[in-house]
Amino acid sequence: MIRLGSMLPQALMIGISDLVDMVGPEMTVKWLIRIGRELAETQGPGLEGDPEGDLNYLLLNPFSDEVIRFIDMFGERPEEYHRIEEYVNEREKENKDIVECPAVASVICIMHHAYRVRRAEMAGMRTLHLACRSPATGNIPVYNEEAIARAGVSKEDVDSILEKGVCVFKFIKED
Repeated sequence: MIRLGSMLPQALMIGISDLVDMVGPEMTVKWLIRIGRELAETQGPGLEGDPEGDLNYLLLNPFSDEVIRFIDMFGERPEEYHRIEEYVNEREKENKDIVECPAVASVICIMHHAYRVRRAEMAGMRTLHLACRSPATGNIPVYNEEAIARAGVSKEDVDSILEKGVCVFKFIKED
């Protein structure tokens, strides 16, 4: 039985799957980005995460509990989520400015990255998303190698921070 407090997040998770089937992964990704940016607008300027040197990290993804509940409820991650992640990975291979792309460990990373980027933009900062992992996908780290290089840190530095949390990023003051 779905708890009343979980109904709306569960509806979003089901809606993501249905939207992929209706309009495909590209439009679904655009929709997730739009949601993330709109959520950021409601919160205003700000920088997320705990600082660790000149990097920031999150102990938990604010959306991951809902993904885990959803998987527990349905027994596995929907195939549509895999299609979204494959689409994002393929798009990034073709992106000439890949440094701006998110590291995507789960479909929710897309929305969360858009949220974090927009809030930072409103605060006059750019965001480099270096790495993340998700309990929903086995905690396997996903890296943006170009962003790590641009941040001027090593993958080992990122890994040591990633051991503490689920997401590592760097904010850079816009010129």
